[in-house]
Amino acid sequence: MGMMDINKKIIDLKLQGNCCSQIIMQMGMDAMGKEKNPDLIAAMAGLCGGLHRGKVCGILTAAACLLYMRNPEEAGQGQNEELLDWFEDEFGSLDCDELLEGNPLNKAEKCPAMMDATYKKLQEMLGWEDD
Repeated sequence: MGMMDINKKIIDLKLQGNCCSQIIMQMGMDAMGKEKNPDLIAAMAGLCGGLHRGKVCGILTAAACLLYMRNPEEAGQGQNEELLDWFEDEFGSLDCDELLEGNPLNKAEKCPAMMDATYKKLQEMLGWEDD
């Protein structure tokens, strides 16, 4: 998925009412060729907005779930740690409130860029084709 395609998919899924963790999970499942699973996507809403408390970013937690969905053994043997280290280095924090600098209005600008970058990191880590 090219850069414009990633951004378009993020926007399309957001306009359907999905939040960050739901968007990352849906895009990842699509990339892995997984069957549609509305119940899983609905459940991912529990991770949005840092568990709805500004804690660990829903983009990151959804990406970690995708690592374990793809290959639990590899995820547990360093991939998850690599993802967390990359995310913190890239964005300066793992926590939603800190990432948004305490201002929920920053979601409109910051979250799409973080989703885009995190999806690209997953592509790199999991060898997803760039179609």
